[in-house]
Amino acid sequence: MLNGQSNSLIIDDEMKGSNLVSIILLTQNAQIPTYHLPNHVMSLIPKEIPREVILVHYNILDNSAYTDKKPGSTYHYENIGGKVRHLNVQGDFASAVMRGIALSAGKYILVMDADHPYSEETIPELFEELIANPNFIIVVSRFVEGARDQRMSLVQSTMSKVGKMIARYGLKVKNVQDPTSSCFAFSRNLVKDISFEGKGKEALLEILVKVKNKNAKVAVKEIPIKEQGAPSTKKIRFNRILNYLTAVWHIYRYGIKSKELQNANDVVEQKRHKSVLFLSKAGRFFTVGASGFLINFIVSYLLANVVSNVWYLQATLVGIMVSITTNFVLNKVWTFEDRDFSFRHFFKQYLTFLAFCSFGVVIQLSLVFVFVENFHIQYGISLIMAVCVASLGNFLLNKKFTFGEKIWE
Repeated sequence: MLNGQSNSLIIDDEMKGSNLVSIILLTQNAQIPTYHLPNHVMSLIPKEIPREVILVHYNILDNSAYTDKKPGSTYHYENIGGKVRHLNVQGDFASAVMRGIALSAGKYILVMDADHPYSEETIPELFEELIANPNFIIVVSRFVEGARDQRMSLVQSTMSKVGKMIARYGLKVKNVQDPTSSCFAFSRNLVKDISFEGKGKEALLEILVKVKNKNAKVAVKEIPIKEQGAPSTKKIRFNRILNYLTAVWHIYRYGIKSKELQNANDVVEQKRHKSVLFLSKAGRFFTVGASGFLINFIVSYLLANVVSNVWYLQATLVGIMVSITTNFVLNKVWTFEDRDFSFRHFFKQYLTFLAFCSFGVVIQLSLVFVFVENFHIQYGISLIMAVCVASLGNFLLNKKFTFGEKIWE
């Protein structure tokens, strides 16, 4: 707790016995963290505060970490009054964070990327803010006034802003400027009875979304980041972008939508049902497309070879129109199970279907040209990629607009 007169930390017997602080340090290094050693981090907390450090090594391929200490063991540091546990996790940052939280025993939890050059002020400031605001999530932010961190390139700055917009408008995380921070703190009771997946690097983002679903009144307080030095700027990696988008999509589907469900069994069942239904309709749509190709070939071939006065291009055009019509009827009846055959409704749907098919042809031709001319990809591979993109777009557009269904069902 805080002394009301001096704002300094005071410790009473009750706090000493129950207010254990768990500091979860994350590192990708097989031996020691780049910047923050566990015993030094513990020394930044007042000695009167019971504390522990869980040093989590993640993405360690050879399963070795801290060569002078056995992973999984606990070591006591008498001079600083705490203990350190060493742990290996075969996964990314978020899974390492969640594993560390699961193994921690503290009432208060501080998470820090030990390979990032946060200043020594960070841990004490986080801790003081958390004690003063136990129902807040405290975030060390790069985007609030007073932040002092490494400069980002224009590309990095743009990607960071795009990531913030996705979190703000896609996941409704509007109460924090830096939802992807790797340094934050919170009270254990805020995450009680919440199940976390731990995907990619977005540990804080998942915590923010799921805690908000549980208790919309939970607030976030951001403190400006301060760094020890000015490390070289890391390059933007495609995997980092892909992992972020994957994590956002995963959190969106299983975080935001879980608010509307009563229990975890409903979530699993709804996910399975929608996935099966979506894949079933996609399979039917592409099966109909394959049948349309066959019908197109048969009609065009017979007209061009049996009817002597039909030009082969005319035969091809007739074959295309017949196959589009059969595709439309089969998709209407079989794929989307639409039984409304009133003339106006049927004709409107047919014209919409025809328009999207034509649009799909334009997309396919454009993609083939771009892949071959700009990216110098072999024609066969370019054609396959273009057909896949155009077919998927055709399916989604017709599903949404021609037959009036939601995309994911």
